[in-house]
Amino acid sequence: MIVGAVDIGTNSVRLIIAEKKEDHWRDLIRTVEVTRLGEGVDKTHIIKPEAMKRTIAVLTNYKELMEKYHVEKSKVVSTSAMRDAENAFDFKGLVKERLGLDIEVISGEEEGRLTFTGVTGQGTLVPKGEVVLVVDVGGGSTEYIYGRDNEAYGATSLNIGSVRLTEHFLKHDPPTAAELWSARQTIKEAAEPVFKKVADANPSAIVAVAGTATQLSAVYYGVEPYDPEKIHGSKLTLPELRSLIKKLASMPTEERKKLKGMHPKRADVIIGGALILEGTLDELCFDEMIISEKDILDGLIYSIPPLP
Repeated sequence: MIVGAVDIGTNSVRLIIAEKKEDHWRDLIRTVEVTRLGEGVDKTHIIKPEAMKRTIAVLTNYKELMEKYHVEKSKVVSTSAMRDAENAFDFKGLVKERLGLDIEVISGEEEGRLTFTGVTGQGTLVPKGEVVLVVDVGGGSTEYIYGRDNEAYGATSLNIGSVRLTEHFLKHDPPTAAELWSARQTIKEAAEPVFKKVADANPSAIVAVAGTATQLSAVYYGVEPYDPEKIHGSKLTLPELRSLIKKLASMPTEERKKLKGMHPKRADVIIGGALILEGTLDELCFDEMIISEKDILDGLIYSIPPLP
């Protein structure tokens, strides 16, 4: 069976096409495009026409890829930006009319559950029998999911993300010390109840997934061109992350774009996402995080029922 899954996020749109033979999944294609669907949504609660246009262009390409690979079943979901936008229904209708794709807007908790399923499935980095915390920093929200083996014990979605924090606090380029302080305080206050729950669960490891985490690893280790095999399983310590944030925050976006391993379209929001990961490690007293390429896309394909 060949299946496809699309994750329409606040910052990026991602596609996986995979083939299942018996109980084994093999990636045929896994790709991402930054469309910034959630640009300004936190302030206006409206998806801009330009953002719709950018996203539909990418979805058109993804549909063509799914047809090329003879995808038999597919699933398309959207997350934070579509949850917050008053005109999300209009965008869903436009995509259905032009491309015939049905978008399912999922809750933050469901987003977290699917992510945990993906992280703990095939190719997992999670130690068997141990409680782990999975952190998924998106553009508009961050999901915290903890559990053991394939079972999630708790999932919480917070309205803090790389795009949202950048638009709210990091208004100068590069950001000022006061802006960085304000962002860090907001993260600490917003996530404090989650951190207490997670601390009580006593996880043995933190696994970070999605664009912020993988991008930070690519920049820190100078991985260019991007190579998922080099990123999957890499680690960043808290001192290394703090040093990287200091470096990124010392230069304007145009300089950040030139860094080895940096995706140019992530350069303007990467600091906001990095601050969330920094705050998570710091508040939970963890020395390091493990970076995983497995995430919600994998959880989505696992959730697609088999053909009759």
